[in-house]
Amino acid sequence: MKILITTCGVGIGHSSRDLALANYLKKYGHNIEFASYGSGLKYLQKYDFKTYNLPKMNFEGKDGEIDIEESIKQSKDIPFTFIKSMYKEARIIKKTKPDVIICDSHYSMPITAKFFNIPCYLITNDLTFGFSESTNIKSIKYFEKSIRRFIIEITKSCKKIMIPDTPGIIEVPVELEDKTKYIGPLLHHNSNEIASKEELRKKYNLNLDDKILVVTIGGSEFGKILINDICNISKDIEADKIFIFTGFEVDLSNFKDYDNNKVILTEFTDNLVEWMKLSDLTITLAGHTTSMELLSIKQPNIMVPLSNHVEQGRNSQRMLKTGITRVVEINNPEKLLTNINDSLNQLDSLKINDEIYENFLLYDGKKNALNIIQI
Repeated sequence: MKILITTCGVGIGHSSRDLALANYLKKYGHNIEFASYGSGLKYLQKYDFKTYNLPKMNFEGKDGEIDIEESIKQSKDIPFTFIKSMYKEARIIKKTKPDVIICDSHYSMPITAKFFNIPCYLITNDLTFGFSESTNIKSIKYFEKSIRRFIIEITKSCKKIMIPDTPGIIEVPVELEDKTKYIGPLLHHNSNEIASKEELRKKYNLNLDDKILVVTIGGSEFGKILINDICNISKDIEADKIFIFTGFEVDLSNFKDYDNNKVILTEFTDNLVEWMKLSDLTITLAGHTTSMELLSIKQPNIMVPLSNHVEQGRNSQRMLKTGITRVVEINNPEKLLTNINDSLNQLDSLKINDEIYENFLLYDGKKNALNIIQI
């Protein structure tokens, strides 16, 4: 089959899991092409798949905080962007002639696919949003209700809604329960396919005895305050090396006041999960895909969720239950430093909950997605 995947381009988490699925589908003879925007598109363009550009959508915010009110104010352009996106999607469909469409948290495509009578499958880890939880403004709460109802109506036209996680993790609206299937995480590698910490350190020519910290903010600009804080406290962090992966939207030249013998800033790596595994401790925002990767390798970590980002708040609280995660609010360097050093000195206390992990291993998202699409 020829499959078109349209991907939310805010950050690279959606694109990363969709790339993992695409590589798996390709092994079974399927021809995959992508459409996205922003960081997600930049990420996908690094790989051997045809890509198409879609109109950009984004949040408003700064200093590690999503500004819900400003985002809503800017939403006056959403109807125009939505229609513009559908127009672009229609042109892409006419050009590529896909047999199946998969859309990852990209909600205009189910409508466009319906016009062309093409089977459409939705991948998402959030069906209820909840962005108004951080405000008491009634107009925003009404806006959220309208958006939620709109999304429910849109997704009714999908053949299946695939949740890339284990059962019970998210709230599923009653109207969508019959269409929804928990498929499990979409990971690039199964946990048993990733080399050991010692083997990975040898691969990247790193000292086996060094204490190594890895920091990642995904693909958006909202986590740059975390990089700033890590750089500012780096001299007091009890680690020998700190590797920071900044993503595509952050200018490396903005960070100057740090010891470049201890702190290594890099925009991108193909194998982030390997770097997380070779580290003693990983510091990250609380994106869903990163959460799944950390859980798969049982990696001790500190999550720093963006303020007013309801999904990241949920992800971090969920990860707390696994036993390998500590959570620190963003833009609090003193507390972050204390948690990093405490964690580095108490790594034995950050052990995975065996019951949660065994349940996690029961679900192979790529295999389950393939079976659903090929029905």
